[in-house]
Amino acid sequence: MRQAATHKQTVIEVRDLTMRFGQKLVHENINLSVEQGEILAIVGASGSGKSTLLREMVMLQQPSSGSVRVLGQEITRARESEILLTRQRTGVLFQNGALFGGMNVLSNVGTPLREHTRLSDRVIDEIACLKLSLTGLSPADGLLFPNQLSGGMRKRAALARAIALDPELLFLDEPTSGLDPLSADGFDQLILDLKASLGPTIVLVTHDMDSLWQVADRVILLGEARLIANGTMNELAGSKEPAVKRFFQGPRGRAAQASA
Repeated sequence: MRQAATHKQTVIEVRDLTMRFGQKLVHENINLSVEQGEILAIVGASGSGKSTLLREMVMLQQPSSGSVRVLGQEITRARESEILLTRQRTGVLFQNGALFGGMNVLSNVGTPLREHTRLSDRVIDEIACLKLSLTGLSPADGLLFPNQLSGGMRKRAALARAIALDPELLFLDEPTSGLDPLSADGFDQLILDLKASLGPTIVLVTHDMDSLWQVADRVILLGEARLIANGTMNELAGSKEPAVKRFFQGPRGRAAQASA
């Protein structure tokens, strides 16, 4: 008996996206989709609009024109109540962690649960401890304040907060930025472990070539206000397109590929 084909659900759909800051054109008619369960990486040179595109997807930046649909919700024209419901199904790791300095780590991780649920403080602390353990931190680490953590621990604490609500969609902005190579390798493995255990769709912005080879199912390259390339790392590393070749086949790209 012939089995029916399975179709992955599109969880993000960007159509004809244009973004301007004054006279500066950041994006022009960007089109892309993200499928359920994949890890999509966004790359490009400095100033190519990687983080701006991420902010548009996480509902923190309104594009000049175009459409952004996240988890079935058209967010560019949605009411605030609709955006709030969509945000509750997503998690975000900001580049600098964005932890609250006046709270210990446990309280930081529990913040989304306090904002969006009616759970007791005891249950919230139990869930926060579980999320810390999933990111490689201990209950004792939860009693520390952000300024008492190393850079790698801050990233892990911020990731624990990002997964507090068991998001369907996880956004990571430069997750390995500022980490030494060993810590960056550990964070890459953590992303893969969380993907395997919790199953979120993941969109990440990175400039780390090693991370691209280790975690990305698919990569999009931004440049000159447009989407230049879209494919797997093997496809992009073998591309003959000059702009793609310059980005992926330079010394850093070749070294990362060799160690993958």
